[in-house]
Amino acid sequence: MKRIGLAMLLSLAFLWPAPVGAAGQTNEWEQLDDISDEALQLGKNERFTEAKDVLLYFSERFFALGARERLKSADELRAVTVTHEHAVKAMTASIPEEDKIAALAQFRLVVDAVQSTYQPLWSEMEPALMEALAAMEQAAERGEREAYEAAFRQFIDRYTLIEPSVKIDVPPKAAKKVDSNLEALQAASFWQLAKSEQRERLAAARRDVEALFDGVKKDEADPSLIWVMISTGGVIVLTLTYVGWRKYKGEKEEKRTRQPEE
Repeated sequence: MKRIGLAMLLSLAFLWPAPVGAAGQTNEWEQLDDISDEALQLGKNERFTEAKDVLLYFSERFFALGARERLKSADELRAVTVTHEHAVKAMTASIPEEDKIAALAQFRLVVDAVQSTYQPLWSEMEPALMEALAAMEQAAERGEREAYEAAFRQFIDRYTLIEPSVKIDVPPKAAKKVDSNLEALQAASFWQLAKSEQRERLAAARRDVEALFDGVKKDEADPSLIWVMISTGGVIVLTLTYVGWRKYKGEKEEKRTRQPEE
């Protein structure tokens, strides 16, 4: 359970607000997406006071741009509001730095889930969740309760990070099935089940978690090579995916070609 998933940490900082395009129109949510990423990058560099300032700027731009009109439901508005408030409070709270970064990452994922039309960043967490679930299955099969509980906590840490984003992008019924499975997999109640029923519960959890990600996959021929870095304490620090990196590079190249040569 001490295994650490390694990934590149990309120190990117997007400029905001975003420039107006050639047609004179600005994508409000792309601006907000860039701002949320800027806050995360500052947090990853332990600049939490500045990250809080950027989060407050996000709120100003959110209302100034009328971005609320882009939201499809009250659930999306609640996800953005709740994770934003949590991130703002976390920046000055007496909590570990990893938890502050996790709060920023959770908010970043929510904004991306609203802005993205395909393959949101949270979908890159599938390997991390399935790894923890596999560890639960192995521990249960061996009857190792302590190892199972550690793997279960790891799974919860990872799922909690993406849960608000998941509930934006997937049907409510699918998310509720995962919630129900997690209740059934709670350590105390799980170990009261027969071995065959334990296997059934874990198999059901695996199917339902896989179903979450199947619904948002874009193209298997276009893989994402970078997902997240997982700290030793099980708290997740979000890194940009390969898809996000390519998108960023493409946008920067486009902006550079628009600038007049001196």
